[in-house]
Amino acid sequence: MTKKNYKTQTDVDAIANRLLQEAGGDLDQVYGNAVATALGMPKGNESVYNKVEDWKRRMEAQGIRHVRQAPDGLRKELERQFRAGIEEMVHVALGLTGKTIDEERQRSDQTESLLRKEIALLESELVSERDARVLADGKVDKLAQDVADSARKIATEKERADLAEARLDEIRNQHDALLGRLGVASCRSEVVTETAASEEAEDYPIDMSRYDYEEQRILPIG
Repeated sequence: MTKKNYKTQTDVDAIANRLLQEAGGDLDQVYGNAVATALGMPKGNESVYNKVEDWKRRMEAQGIRHVRQAPDGLRKELERQFRAGIEEMVHVALGLTGKTIDEERQRSDQTESLLRKEIALLESELVSERDARVLADGKVDKLAQDVADSARKIATEKERADLAEARLDEIRNQHDALLGRLGVASCRSEVVTETAASEEAEDYPIDMSRYDYEEQRILPIG
């Protein structure tokens, strides 16, 4: 047997079922050569015949041979009811599917609404955060400016204090120099006065009651 003429049981069953339907359920109308011809073989062989017989035994076990004993018109009625049942099942299935889709759509809409609210809340918090950050940055800038202004004022005051201290030192030095000069001039004046008085006392007696003390005016030197 060539590979081309070899057919599986599945191949034979499919053709046999089709021929049985075309024969109106007459099992005798399905035989080996008919199946072989439908399979594209020039003629049947033992392998195909055996597979057809196996198929018939299975069909007889299912009661296919007694189908022809059923009243005329029963097939059509059964097919009509079957189609009606199928249509009802399809209708129910479509209804359940549509209901499921509607419920899913409602849940989706609710979820979307909640997400939109959360997004709006987050955006509001973000705006508040930005405003707070801008306000904080403004306070920091103002604080930095105040610190800089205070530093400049401190530097200015320190410079003034340094100048005042230097001026005070200069005045102190001038004062000390002046006092030094005044002290020397006063001593010299007292020495000259005492010397002149002694010489005059030696030459002439002096009436002390008639002596007028005259305040010496010490003029500043320099």
